[in-house]
Amino acid sequence: MKKQLTRYLPIILFCLVLLAINGCRITFVPAYDTQVATQIDETAKTVDKFYLSMLETTTVEDSTRSYALFMDQYVSIEAELNSLFIKNKIRPLNQNSTRICEITLQLWQKYKEEHKKKNKLSNGLIKLNQKTFSDLFYAMQVAESGKKIIDNPPK
Repeated sequence: MKKQLTRYLPIILFCLVLLAINGCRITFVPAYDTQVATQIDETAKTVDKFYLSMLETTTVEDSTRSYALFMDQYVSIEAELNSLFIKNKIRPLNQNSTRICEITLQLWQKYKEEHKKKNKLSNGLIKLNQKTFSDLFYAMQVAESGKKIIDNPPK
C-alpha cells in the first residue's frame, strides 16, 4: 500500500500545485492615480470646450475658423496631452493607458496639422473630431478607473 502511495505521490503533488496556481492570480497593473484621473477629466473638458466654442462662435464662411485664431489653444491642449502621455509612460506596467494617450496625442497633432494646412474646419469635421476625442478620453477614464478595482476588489 505504501509503495503504491509513493508511486502516485508525484502525480498528486503535481495536481495540487496545478490547482494552487489556477486559484492564485497575479495581476500586473499599476495603482490608481487620482492626479492622472483628474488631469484626464480636465483635459477632456478643455478639448470638448475647444470644439464646442469653435462651433458656436465661428463659421467657415467668414474665415473666423482660420488656424491662426486657434493656434494657442492647440498648443496648450497638446502640452496637456504630452503631460498625460509622459505621466502614463513612466508608470510601470501601464502599457495600455500609455498607448491610449499616445493615440490621442497623435490624432491631436494630425487634426491640428490638417487645420493648419487647410486653414479652415467644417462643422462636420469639428463634430467628428469632438466625438473621436470624447471616445478616447472615455477609454482613458475607464482604463484609469479600472485600476481602482485592484486596490478595492468587489466583495
